[in-house]
Amino acid sequence: MRVASDPVVLKTLARLRRADPAAARLAQTGLDDLLAEGGLADLTQHDLQTYLWFTLPEHDESPLTAAALARFFELAELERYAGIAEAETTREVLRTYAERGQTAGQRAATRAMEASGVVPPDLPELEWGEAMGTAEAAAYDSVATTLELALATGDLKPGARGWRVTQARLTRIQLTMARHDGPPFLERIRVERLELWARHGGQARRALASAALGNLTSTPAVPSDVAERMEPMQWLLEFANGRPGDAPGVPLTVTGNLARRVVQEAAERFNWWDLPDRLPRSEGDMWRLTVLRTVLASAGALRRVGRKLLLGTRGRGLLGNPLAQWQTATEHLLASSGFEAAAQEAALLLLLQAGGMVEMRELVAEVADVVSGSGWRDTGNGSPPDDQDVSRAVWAFVRRCELWSLVDSGRGPGWSTRLRLSPAGLLGGYAALRHQALRARAASEVD
Repeated sequence: MRVASDPVVLKTLARLRRADPAAARLAQTGLDDLLAEGGLADLTQHDLQTYLWFTLPEHDESPLTAAALARFFELAELERYAGIAEAETTREVLRTYAERGQTAGQRAATRAMEASGVVPPDLPELEWGEAMGTAEAAAYDSVATTLELALATGDLKPGARGWRVTQARLTRIQLTMARHDGPPFLERIRVERLELWARHGGQARRALASAALGNLTSTPAVPSDVAERMEPMQWLLEFANGRPGDAPGVPLTVTGNLARRVVQEAAERFNWWDLPDRLPRSEGDMWRLTVLRTVLASAGALRRVGRKLLLGTRGRGLLGNPLAQWQTATEHLLASSGFEAAAQEAALLLLLQAGGMVEMRELVAEVADVVSGSGWRDTGNGSPPDDQDVSRAVWAFVRRCELWSLVDSGRGPGWSTRLRLSPAGLLGGYAALRHQALRARAASEVD
């Protein structure tokens, strides 16, 4: 029991025991959990709130334990922590668990944590993962401690005007500042994530990832003709924003597809239609248009309002910005998670290693071996993924590559499809892998 090794805790508990034995017993139960990995000097506001609002509700007598901890912290002259333990916020969270159940209680606890100001916020350059490596966890704790100090000194005032900006600024400083014991935290996290990414999966997948790792340590270059490649994205964003003489919004049909005039404009403008005897009638006639729309919607750049597509929260920042458009395209080259992501990542890794033309049938077979070796199985019968499932995922990836002209393709024996990554495809492929490797990991993704 860790409490026994901290003399300050022992003395304070003894004082509380003389005044209220029952409260001392409950406080000691809470402290055994709170201080399991350190003494009172190691306790942070983040730790205390996490215990009070997420862990304590699972125990009996949780309101009484919170009150007992408040009395303990008062005797220990930790008034801020006493205030948190006896705050109305804590009582409300515990009451929500008791009256409305686990899910509602966790939502209330999460809102309380976010509003407290002590939770390190996500930044454009770093989204914190549910599952963290050693370096990331250390950086998170350091940022939480910095935010707590700012709260204590009044430099950070949750709820006040601009407090989120201050919170982000303090977080960014901690992540990027020089340190005497090694690189900045942000650099350590990226190195760690890359290494963890390369070690994930079966032997074949690890070998492919390790071979690509050297090209992922820095952001890959951008093709010199990036603006030309991104013309379809710019066109649809301009359409959604409202072109001169037109109201904002891409018109949709009653069923939610792009209107015929939009489809035909895209066909003519980008040479996406090669049937001379008729014009395309619907979005379903041109897969490139569907892929483009899906990518932008997934990126938050387009949103549907009634029978129109309008700019989403990220759309305005992409308008007229080919570099940001390229980043969006490469970030959405691969699915984000699940079997589809694993199969597409394997296909990309194999194409990067191949160098020359690859038969599509052979690529699908190799991808099936890689994902099977990484433990992917059919949820129905437990068998390895079949070629049909793998082919569907790989073709979805290839279509996105074709949209941005990242692959060269041709015909092999029996009119089979052959393809390889173009020079721009190599750059885009490594950019997509770097994004995949550096993204935040969910708890469910840990082996």
